[in-house]
Amino acid sequence: MPPRIYLDLSRLIYAIFTRTPVGVPRVELAYAEYFIANFPDRTTFVVVDAIRRFHIVDFKRGAAFVAAISDYWRGNVASNRRYLSLILRHVRIHAELLFRSGNSLSRATRGDVAPGIYVITSQLHMERPAPIERLKNDGKLRLAYFVHDILPAVLPEYFPRDAKERCVRRMQAAARLSDIIIAGSRATATAFQNAFVQGRWNPAIVVAPLGLGITTIPSGPVQVSLSSPYFVMIGTIEPRKNHLLILNVWRTLHAVLAENAPRLILVGSRGWENENVIDMLERSPALATLVEERGRESDDAMAALVRGARAVLVPSFAEGYGLPLAEALALGTPVLCSDIAVFREVGGEVPEFIDPLDGPNWRQTIIDYVPVASRRRQAQIDRLRDWRAPSWQPHFAAVVPFLNAPDERHERAGSPVRQSSADDVAVAKPQ
Repeated sequence: MPPRIYLDLSRLIYAIFTRTPVGVPRVELAYAEYFIANFPDRTTFVVVDAIRRFHIVDFKRGAAFVAAISDYWRGNVASNRRYLSLILRHVRIHAELLFRSGNSLSRATRGDVAPGIYVITSQLHMERPAPIERLKNDGKLRLAYFVHDILPAVLPEYFPRDAKERCVRRMQAAARLSDIIIAGSRATATAFQNAFVQGRWNPAIVVAPLGLGITTIPSGPVQVSLSSPYFVMIGTIEPRKNHLLILNVWRTLHAVLAENAPRLILVGSRGWENENVIDMLERSPALATLVEERGRESDDAMAALVRGARAVLVPSFAEGYGLPLAEALALGTPVLCSDIAVFREVGGEVPEFIDPLDGPNWRQTIIDYVPVASRRRQAQIDRLRDWRAPSWQPHFAAVVPFLNAPDERHERAGSPVRQSSADDVAVAKPQ
């Protein structure tokens, strides 16, 4: 008998407060939609409330929330009416958690005839893992845990001061308690295994590339408040994303090209330790007419914005995967990105790979991509014809056999991590 799937929706439930979709909640949404469509009879939703109690959520109510937030993110995220409707669904779910004391996860698993599997796709709950440890000690619950990255543990200089300790504690608990570790890239899986899988901590590790949230090209015109040509950079403004280099490049472009300088659109919220970047955005006369910040974009608006760009810029020092890179290529838009291993894993030979510290190279490449008849840009578009966009189908084809085999450990520590082969990746070529 296949195990009952307990899917944690905690991150998705709280994601409404950011209004716009970001990477981790997108993954949780994809898992929810997949399990609703394929395993509705053996899927149970779990949400951890504000006082860290693990609760079962009514399936119909949870499925309705999943459908509503998916529809909201893909449509008009600026609509206050639609947002209020989503908030009300959120409130109803939390009211159910607070006033129905008999719907705990521990009580539900104690009644299971066969072992179930608890799937956490958000990297939550492992900073204080005692409740999960108690659930596992009952003997009827296995754990599948998604590791998106371990960057705060290995590159703490790019994160808030307490991020390293929190990440190490979380990953150690994940290695100790998980039966299955899911990673979106081989680089992340290898880093996790090398840093945290030790001795008797021997979870199975499966590498399954993420599918894409933005996969369609809107039929309407591209709506951009700045005149073309323009470039797009997507991501929270934080040191690891390397906004400072790009803004310095744009200040130089203003000095060299004057009114012919291309525009830059930054999509993402302001994060941490970014005072120099914020000062440039708010106080630099050279950037005032060239750079626009956009904090809220729906999937449709983002797809239109990316589709009309000369290129998407991804100059990060480190990433766990790189969704903006993959989504841009899937939409047929060239990418200029850092020369780091995970980007080569995702982008293959298609993007332009540039050292994240090489400002002159970034500047010259951007200049080369500006003309409508740019041969260098066209060469990347030509390379795109042979690139395969990752989809969720091969991701779940790699993951589900692990979830469905409660008594079998496919991989042990010290073995090569398992990865779906290149031939398994679904073809979704840009049109």
